[in-house]
Amino acid sequence: MRTLIRPDTDWPHQTEITDSSPCRATDELADRLGVRPGVTLQHETVECMDPGGRSAMLVSSWWHGRRRSHSSHVVELGVIAVDADQAHALGLTVDTSAYRLVRTRLNAERQAVETADLILPMDRWTIRL
Repeated sequence: MRTLIRPDTDWPHQTEITDSSPCRATDELADRLGVRPGVTLQHETVECMDPGGRSAMLVSSWWHGRRRSHSSHVVELGVIAVDADQAHALGLTVDTSAYRLVRTRLNAERQAVETADLILPMDRWTIRL
């Protein structure tokens, strides 16, 4: 078991970008980023491996325009049932429960510059925030 304490730090082990295609902002993403629904967002999904090479978590990030630096972040913790793509990447069965951390990075004016979903298998993680 790993313990997640700081959801905004860089992952210290191997990572692999599994998707980097732009997408349109859904209503939820538009709300999280403070943009209009349908606007084109940059997107990246990264698979984070543990030291043994096993998939530890998925991080899907979205931002508008170019990536900008941030000065703080907010996190909301929830639980989801993983979909087929997430299950395949994490070595789980579809609909297995996993932690979902919604992390939003903010600039000095407290405006969202990036948002991300961190998907962590419950059998591999405890969360301490």
